[in-house]
Amino acid sequence: MGLFLVILLSCFVPQQQSPYTVKKISVVETFVVGPPVQKAAWKMEPTIRACSSTNISILRVQRAVKYWEMLGYEFDGVSMDYSINCMEPKHGEIIITLPEGNIDPDHIAATRIYTMKGTLNIAKAKIFMYPKEVRKQRVIEHELGHALGWMHYSQKYHIMHPIWHLGGFSSSGLRKSVD
Repeated sequence: MGLFLVILLSCFVPQQQSPYTVKKISVVETFVVGPPVQKAAWKMEPTIRACSSTNISILRVQRAVKYWEMLGYEFDGVSMDYSINCMEPKHGEIIITLPEGNIDPDHIAATRIYTMKGTLNIAKAKIFMYPKEVRKQRVIEHELGHALGWMHYSQKYHIMHPIWHLGGFSSSGLRKSVD
């Protein structure tokens, strides 16, 4: 009888609302049709040069490179540049540098590729990184994907997902095809 009384009274006692209650829940589900798209590609093995001003470690870059090497991509080495004018990539190079003024500050990073005139062959690429974001998991791997010509792919847990917290390390559809 006592248990019944407690249950009955709890129905009439106002419940305090937790200050941590989520008022609106938004579920994002993604459905992808087709494989990832590579809009351009390298005809040579690019060299990767990281500017020390980004505060990225050479080991972090090498780990990201290893991710893409496991998918069949080849690189011509990784180096760290300690010069103060480390901003422009040379032909055949992917550079990791600080953002320029036209990069949205709400983005974690951004990549710009340059193709040879009249072709879809990548000549060089620039990865823009804010120093506070270099330790975030998957960011360098994702941006290297763009530097290799891959576009965003909205499959949940995919490395090329455009929304960082919905991405992951899935690499389906990214393996380098044999020429």
